Amino acid sequence: MRDSRPRTLGRLTFANPASLVYLGLVAAAALPLVFASATADTGFAAVWILLITAPTSMLLLLPDFANGDSGPATGYFLAALALSALLHSFLLGLAYRGLRGNSAQQARTTT
Repeated sequence: MRDSRPRTLGRLTFANPASLVYLGLVAAAALPLVFASATADTGFAAVWILLITAPTSMLLLLPDFANGDSGPATGYFLAALALSALLHSFLLGLAYRGLRGNSAQQARTTT
């Protein structure tokens, strides 16, 4: 029986070792951003999560339409980070499935 598309997307994004390690790194990098309000200097709180989600988050954050610390600006920033982390996790899942599938096919044909 073939999986449905939402289930396959979820499996590729969340249910493989490569994606889980990546999402764990993203969660660890988000901790300074979460606890930034408790410290006096919040200038570098988002640096690590921006570096981990770098290619996609930088493209999504180019149209910085809102200035300052307004609600829409913060919401757009957090949504761009979350979307880029999920996209990277999905792409890692595709790469993991591709590499795993090829090695499994080679093992079956050689034995």
